[in-house]
Amino acid sequence: YVENNLAQKTIELFNELKNPADVNKTLLNQMKLDDIQSSIPIYLSAIKAVSQIGDYSKAQSIAKQIPDSLLVENQIRGALIDLWGKVGSVVEAKLIFDKIRQPNIIEYTTMVNSYGLNGMGMQAIALFHQIPRELLHEATYVCALNACSHSGLVSEARLIFKNIEMKTMRIYSTMIDCFSRASAFEQAQELIDEYERNHSPESTMYMALLSGARNAKNVYLSQNIYDRMKNLFPEKKDPLISAAVLLANVYASSGKMDKASDIRLEIYKSGTKKKVGLTWITVDGQVYTFRAHDRSHPRSNEIFAEGEKISDEIIKYGHQYDSSWITRVLDEDETVESVLCGHSERLAIAWGFVANPNASKLQMVKNLRICGDCR
Repeated sequence: YVENNLAQKTIELFNELKNPADVNKTLLNQMKLDDIQSSIPIYLSAIKAVSQIGDYSKAQSIAKQIPDSLLVENQIRGALIDLWGKVGSVVEAKLIFDKIRQPNIIEYTTMVNSYGLNGMGMQAIALFHQIPRELLHEATYVCALNACSHSGLVSEARLIFKNIEMKTMRIYSTMIDCFSRASAFEQAQELIDEYERNHSPESTMYMALLSGARNAKNVYLSQNIYDRMKNLFPEKKDPLISAAVLLANVYASSGKMDKASDIRLEIYKSGTKKKVGLTWITVDGQVYTFRAHDRSHPRSNEIFAEGEKISDEIIKYGHQYDSSWITRVLDEDETVESVLCGHSERLAIAWGFVANPNASKLQMVKNLRICGDCR
């Protein structure tokens, strides 16, 4: 279940094992419950499933169920550091990390990544520089560079990159992503050229460059990158579709809807469907999934009413809706506000407040990048 991203199914099965009254008697005859409860693979799967869901309350629930005898196991500690980082609780991750007398490279790397995921780039770099050089490997460098990338620490990333002796494809791609996010496109292209002197082109590098160009709304550069990708990777269908979606979004955000529509028509004719944006939120222990303009929820009228209420409130505080994040032509009965407020992340927020009006914190997970206006 967990390897196929069926997190909820994983948790349900785990709960069955933890509640023997619910387990098939034949299964109990074959296995001792004590062995099941102290099984490292089972707990690792449960922790990974909660990491996929990304909910703090579920993380608390799972962590409390882990026997003390397992909390000293390296795999469990590393998985818990990763879990707390992914649910936004760096404090919890740090508490576990600080109890480790001599961290191994996995524990160091996971803690660096936890800082990076939560926008704490300086802390990630500080910890990275504490790691003994002989322990460093590709994943550690990638996590450190990612932390710099998401915190805009380009100079720090450049210094780390410069001191890496064996630069792999993943390391190059991460540094290119860092440059691209900062709109340092010339430096990103220089790295691509440097890599390709001795290696075949990699689509991930061009996607990083294109993603940065999309964020910068640079139509000329985006089209140029897409054209190059078509020439370099004619057989790689998935990257080209993803690139075409980004290119269409660039044209749309620049007001060139006709050009965007032409690209989307090409995607449609190819028979490939683009990935649907989804947002998950856990309310009272249950996971709810929303897509844009979703009215499948039985209380959707309340959800949309709450969305309007939130919209009125943020406008009072000076928010102005950014139409450049709308990537299609509006229908006659639509407005910029109604389209943006119908995004999956907005609906999840609205449902969170409908279900718990006095909530002090709402936590969501998206499968795609969050809309710039929703951010």
